[in-house]
Amino acid sequence: MARPRPTKPSRGQTILSTPDPELAVPPAEPEEESIAALFARLIGHAERFVRAELKLYRATLFDRLTGARTAVISLLTAFLLAQSAIIALLVGLIVILRQPLGAVGATAAVVGGALVVAIVLVQFALVKLRKATEIEDKK
Repeated sequence: MARPRPTKPSRGQTILSTPDPELAVPPAEPEEESIAALFARLIGHAERFVRAELKLYRATLFDRLTGARTAVISLLTAFLLAQSAIIALLVGLIVILRQPLGAVGATAAVVGGALVVAIVLVQFALVKLRKATEIEDKK
């Protein structure tokens, strides 16, 4: 059984070589097409172009999300390690203050101090958040 011969484009035609077979469309002879056919072909080309651009943007987005995922995991790990260090510091303060204040007094002092720091940080964050979300009237 003979293999079919590849056809060459006729004179005036070019065949686009692209990786996506959807995009390879040989243009027809200009004198053979009506205006309506030309517009239909233009719309088809524009649609394929938009689809190719969307595929490109989607691939770029997923590539960036993969990189961002690694960064988020690293930040979360750093946050957990910092939280563990703060807990160890608070436990160390309780152990140090246990001698002069007793176990209950040391615990109360460290918990009270930590709560004061937390309240100050929350108030600071709320002021910044209000300022960032404030809607200014244009006059």
